[in-house]
Amino acid sequence: MILPALLVLAVGAAVSGAAFLVLWLDRYTTEPVLRLVLIALWGVGCSLAFRLAGPTVGLVVSLDPVLGTPATLPAAGVLEEVLLAAGLAVLATSHYLEGPLDGAVYGTVAGLGLAATQGLAVLHGGRVPPDPSVLIFLILVGAAAVAAVGAGIGFAKLALRASLRAPCVLAVVVVAGVARWLLLRAANWGWSAWGPRNIPFRIALVVAAALLLAGMFLGALALERRVLRQQLTDEVALGVLPSWVVDVLPSYRRRIRAVWWRRRDERREIVRLLISLAFRKHRLRWLPEERARLYGLEVGRLRQRARKLLALSGDGDPGPVGEG
Repeated sequence: MILPALLVLAVGAAVSGAAFLVLWLDRYTTEPVLRLVLIALWGVGCSLAFRLAGPTVGLVVSLDPVLGTPATLPAAGVLEEVLLAAGLAVLATSHYLEGPLDGAVYGTVAGLGLAATQGLAVLHGGRVPPDPSVLIFLILVGAAAVAAVGAGIGFAKLALRASLRAPCVLAVVVVAGVARWLLLRAANWGWSAWGPRNIPFRIALVVAAALLLAGMFLGALALERRVLRQQLTDEVALGVLPSWVVDVLPSYRRRIRAVWWRRRDERREIVRLLISLAFRKHRLRWLPEERARLYGLEVGRLRQRARKLLALSGDGDPGPVGEG
């Protein structure tokens, strides 16, 4: 039992580290560490709540992925996503979760806290899975489902009217919960048909789960890139920003490279400032007139700070930016 438990912890730590790296490469700061720990503990708490709620809800690994009757399975999966979404929604009330990428990162860590705790609880109960890939699959699927919920919360905060945010998040939660349940049922069917030690099938499951999690991040990045490109293009047209920011900032791959600005501390502040400017400006579209005026003052302040910061260096324009 010790080796499977170590595997659960190792996979959870590795994926959490990768999620943190996504933010660190973008912002060069360890600032999110405490919040990531807290949201992981929220996932742990949700798992414990399910365990205390009774034997009809909660995940179990091995050939029977979910406790309870078939009729309760989709509801249990959706309820898990609802509990996790509540913690992410609280985080979304602050500026720490501003867009889909932030939501995907925090959602991944919350999902890992939930799935890892469930896996350890199963091992503690004496149910050792016949193959380690079962544990890895369940952990990755859990992380991907909550990453989708987090990205949905970030998108709703960024791009929708206030009246549409709750229905949008609820729809994402239901889809993520049901999709997670369907994936577990498909895996259960495959394990029953071919056996959990079938090497091609178990490799395919782990690869599919990893690709699903990666797809959540790629989708979040695509949503953010569209918003950033649109809003920064408007700022360039107004003469607020130089034209090169449209080539660099919307692309995650380009903005994490050091070639476009020499000093890392200044590069970090530019990224944070211009992304905040674009996101806050994007939200103005759906605000009532009075609130739009208030947020408009904040956008004006961010514009002034951006101009001052970009004027700090005489070689601030990096010139043409390659595709690499």
